[in-house]
Amino acid sequence: MAHSLDSIPYESRVRLPRFQTKSGIYAIDLQQIMYLSARSNYTVFHLKNGEHVITSLSLNTYTSFLEEKGFMRIHKSYMINLSYVDRCQILRFEVLTLPTGQSITIARRRRTALKNRLNDLSL
Repeated sequence: MAHSLDSIPYESRVRLPRFQTKSGIYAIDLQQIMYLSARSNYTVFHLKNGEHVITSLSLNTYTSFLEEKGFMRIHKSYMINLSYVDRCQILRFEVLTLPTGQSITIARRRRTALKNRLNDLSL
């Protein structure tokens, strides 16, 4: 069954997307998301405060919605919030290391796009 983010409800006052998780409905402030990771057919939201929120939708489901909000897919299993990139170390555009110490491999096919996005952001 295909899921669409159009069906994800929003918190009415602040327009935060709400996600169904195992423990209930969860509203996530997009600025609190450092990155997302794929785990099979699930997506894990890694938040700034160290919390992890697991949803039952695949990372592909979130990609187009979040790319419009300042996120970028850098690997088939990872999507990053570009507002955190300035706090990250990038080694030869192969590995991105977050302030938490987590290292994320940058897919070869996505390295040029990441370089271009970072250049655009620094202007």
